[in-house]
Amino acid sequence: MSLNSLLDKAISVANVAGKKTEEMVEASKLKLQEVSVNADLQDCYEKIGSLVYRSKKSGEDNEQAIDQLVEQADVLLEQLAQLQSKREEIKKMKKCPNCGAACSVDSHFCSRCGMVLHEQSDLAPTQPQEEQPQQAEQAEQPVNQEEKLLIEEKL
Repeated sequence: MSLNSLLDKAISVANVAGKKTEEMVEASKLKLQEVSVNADLQDCYEKIGSLVYRSKKSGEDNEQAIDQLVEQADVLLEQLAQLQSKREEIKKMKKCPNCGAACSVDSHFCSRCGMVLHEQSDLAPTQPQEEQPQQAEQAEQPVNQEEKLLIEEKL
């Protein structure tokens, strides 16, 4: 092995390590943001609970304040979902639609519940909406047959 090829490999390894470090730092920043939003959400829930308790106990009309806090909680939940999605994208992970477990992007089955993970297409559907459900049902049947065969083989 020549000195130049060794140097090229060392540079390549350093570049990969640097990229992975950047990804980890970005994922950590997003996780910290998630913790902050989650704390705000918990605070919002506590305020809602306190207002509901006071309205039941003393008969105060706190509906408007409760509605505002519920709207604020919905905004925080949306922010939290976006942060989690970004972090999973950076970590090259996706969520199982059945159980919510984090799975590798290239996984075909969920490691927790075993559900088939379908690839999401970035292309917009080109066929009319009415025809799609029929084709979706037809596409799912072979998968269900495949799943049945896999289950039978395991038994």
